[in-house]
Amino acid sequence: MDVGIVVVDRDGHDLLMNRAQQRIHTLAMPAGIEDPDETQLTLRYPGTSCPIPPEDRPVRRAVNQETFSNYVVSVGNPGDRGTEFSSSARQILDRHGDRDGAVVVFSDVTSYVEAARTQQQFVAAVSHELRTPLTSVIGYLELAQDDLDLSTETASYLSVANRNAEQLLALVEDLLQDQVTRSVSGGLSLRPHRLSTVAGQVIESASLSAQESGIRLVQDLEETPELPIDEHRITQALTNLLSNALKYTPRGGTVTVTVSSRAVEGALEIAIADTGVGMSDQEQADLFTEFYRTESARTSAIQGHGIGLAVTRRIVLEHGGQISVRSTPGAGSTFSIRLPLEAADSAA
Repeated sequence: MDVGIVVVDRDGHDLLMNRAQQRIHTLAMPAGIEDPDETQLTLRYPGTSCPIPPEDRPVRRAVNQETFSNYVVSVGNPGDRGTEFSSSARQILDRHGDRDGAVVVFSDVTSYVEAARTQQQFVAAVSHELRTPLTSVIGYLELAQDDLDLSTETASYLSVANRNAEQLLALVEDLLQDQVTRSVSGGLSLRPHRLSTVAGQVIESASLSAQESGIRLVQDLEETPELPIDEHRITQALTNLLSNALKYTPRGGTVTVTVSSRAVEGALEIAIADTGVGMSDQEQADLFTEFYRTESARTSAIQGHGIGLAVTRRIVLEHGGQISVRSTPGAGSTFSIRLPLEAADSAA
């Protein structure tokens, strides 16, 4: 097998190490030490020269009775490029159900990591080139809005276009910032905003798409109190949810956005419900994992990369909130976001 396998007993002693794992062990051996122990092996956090503390190393975590998946480590001396491995561990139970050891598996994911880094460099370059023309577009849209002879309808169209251009510019700025911070958000910029107002703007931006798709877009927005939120971040989160609802709802269906002004368990709630394809329990469990797409999404012509919900979840968590989903196959889905009033006050 080209996968490294290590089996340890209940006390952490090696019982089995296949040839692939022996090669990985050799890569991790520091120079000048013939028989290093676990703490001396050169395991680093990916993309850094920072060694992984002994208690956080895959085998030690398995010995400490942890079960995990896709824990990526870099093997090799700090001066070398290193080889990236994805590690997973499962506990072994004897016939009485008692723990009897653990199995740890190492898979070489160096090519995938390198591809991801190349993609990040590409995204940074493209983002940098997009920023200048977007700034120009926003400037001319603002000039056009100053025309006093504009009809009310045209002024409304320009306002929506300008708002979406500014949102796109904010996303571009975040992509550039992400290359430095390695964080989706790049830090929150909290200002007082009404959740109901932000939701209304997102609905207005999506109304034309819903109309063209033959989907009825319903809104039930109660005016909410102001909360210290990052408007661009929350707009991004709600846009992701509403876009998904429209994508997975067939023509003739309905998407409903509800915002309540009443606090539920100390939080304000917004819900986006659709009458679309729905999801199974297992699909709901994996839904917020990066690059995950449901079976219906993979087998259909619906475009996507499986990162929108993962990004949305991070944005909500950074606001101290919660996101949940209720769904039934063939009967649609409802996504709910709760932003706590107390956490918001503390963040302010």
